[in-house]
Parts: sequence; C-alpha cells; structure tokens
Amino acid sequence: MKLRTPFGLAAIAAAVACSASAQKNPTGGTGGGTTTGSGTVVTAPPPAEKPKVVAGPAGEKAQLLREAAEQLEKAADALERGNKNLAEQLFSTAELLVGPEALASLASTFREGAPPRVTTPTVKVDTTAAPQPRISGNSEEEDEVAKVPPPPAVGTLTGKIQVDGKATGGAFGLVTIEPASGKFKPRSPKRVVIEQRGREFLPHVVAVSVGSTISFPNFDTVFHNVFSSSPNGAFDLGIYKAGEAREFTFKKEGIVRLGCNLHANMSAYIAVVSAPSYVVTDGTGEFTFKRLAPGKYKLSAWSEKSKAPITQEITVKTGKNEVTVGVSADADKGPQPDKFGGKRG
Repeated sequence: MKLRTPFGLAAIAAAVACSASAQKNPTGGTGGGTTTGSGTVVTAPPPAEKPKVVAGPAGEKAQLLREAAEQLEKAADALERGNKNLAEQLFSTAELLVGPEALASLASTFREGAPPRVTTPTVKVDTTAAPQPRISGNSEEEDEVAKVPPPPAVGTLTGKIQVDGKATGGAFGLVTIEPASGKFKPRSPKRVVIEQRGREFLPHVVAVSVGSTISFPNFDTVFHNVFSSSPNGAFDLGIYKAGEAREFTFKKEGIVRLGCNLHANMSAYIAVVSAPSYVVTDGTGEFTFKRLAPGKYKLSAWSEKSKAPITQEITVKTGKNEVTVGVSADADKGPQPDKFGGKRG
C-alpha cells in the first residue's frame, strides 16, 4: 500500500526504500527458476533483501525513517478504509519517530475534522510530584488564602444539588453565584494542573476563571492524547510521554469535557466560570458560601450527569440562607466520541 497523498517524502522514501539486487540464474534470467517440459524457464521473484544495518547515528536515523515510513503506509491504508481516528494515531506515531517538522505537509490530511491541534513544544515536569485531588475549585478558599476581607454585612448560603429530584449519587457538580445586576469584578486568571495518572484525569472536575491556563502533565508509563470537542474549548494536545506536559488557555465560559483519544474510559470536566463566587461540589452535592453581601443573585448549578447548567434567582439576606437546587440527568451516557466524532465503547 503506497501513500497517495501529496507529501514531500522524497528524502524519507529514498532512505526507506529497500532495493532488491537482481540475482542472475544459470540461464541468464533473474532470480531462481525451473525449466518446463517445453524448455521455457519460469522464474520466481527474487527474495527481498533486508536493509543493511549501519552502525552509528546515521544507522539509527535510517532505522527511524524506515519505521516512520511503515507507520505512514499503515496510516494511509487506515484513512482509505475510513478509519480516521486510527489513521491519525498512526500518523502521530510517525511524527514521534522523525519529528513533526518532517511530516508537516501531511498533518492536515490526517487531522482534518479533529479539534485544533496544540503544537507548542512539551515541557518537562517533576514526576515525583504528589497527585492532584479528585475535585478542585473554591473561590472562598482562594479569598481566604489571599486574605481578601469579607463584605461589611455578610450572608451565608448553604444548599444541596439534587439530580432529577434525588441525591446526586456520587456525581460531582458546580455552583456559581453572581450579582443579579451583572456588575462585579472578574476574578484574575490562574494556572492549575490536570494530570494524567493511573489512566485517569486528576482532578476529575475543576473550576477556573475565564482566561486561566491549565497544564496537562503525563505521569503514566503509557502515551495519552488529551482533547476536547466542546465548542467553548476545543483543542487537541497530541501524544506525549511520561514526564512531559502541554498546556491550554481557556478563554470562553462554559463546561469543557475532557477525553483521552487513546483511552475511552478517561474523562474529566473543566468549568470555566466568569462568576466571582464558585465551588465544585463533592459526591454529596452540598455547598456553602460564607462571604456573600446581602442582595439578589443569579445562581447556576451543574452536575456531571447534566448536559448544561441551570440558573435561578435567589435572594441572600444577612445571616443564614438555604436553597435546594435541581438539575437534570440528561447528559449522554458512556464514553464520549473520539476526537473525530466516532463512537467508542
């Protein structure tokens, strides 16, 4: 199977071509043969010669080029058979072998229809770093660490998320609160981490303010391919190994669902929020805000079992306030599609 796509592969093709030397037989033909009763010599095709192994850097490079060419052949075949996801994985393997620059002219052929690719170089990370928590994101904890003073008059708000009128069943969620007037000071963007460890994402749910940057380090001994097809944060980090990371800046508000294109069971959620007050809830769905000024607010709530957040208006008075928030269990079940939209699982 030969590549049928336009590609400046002359150098690789020349390096990987395995030319077979013709061996003459006693009859003057090429290759071995047998003589039929009529005297006609039937020749067999000559056996393919194995590439000569050359020691040193040149030999190592030649071997990488041969392996890359083999992956490209397989990628082209998968693409012709309509398996875009497999084709892109094979192409990515070839990139790892010879570098993305050598195959740049082919990248669009194999990645058309996938989320935008992040091509910034990976950075090294400390592989001895402690694991991230299961959930992360609490504006009031951030204010306490930053020693932000509470408002002169304070109202507290406690509540619980319910899913279809029942307990959350262990699902994580998010609650945000902003003044009903829409007038408030945006929070500053920050830098956080979502790691790939034990073939899962940690944290599983994280909340960040708009404009924040998230680093995605790989702590596993296997490759991962972090991506999202969410309209407000579509990206594809590509494949990279343990001890490396790439990052992405989230500029639009909304829920971003993460996946790994190599492991369908891996998923996580990023809540990109513009509201000044937010908290990621644990499996009980309970939440507390202790530093609210009395007044009218817009409350938004979401569960990982929900497609989208719901909103409602609430009034916070001085002192204690309580609320129960209901969301729907209407999110798609099972593994999310691959980065080309193909069904998995």
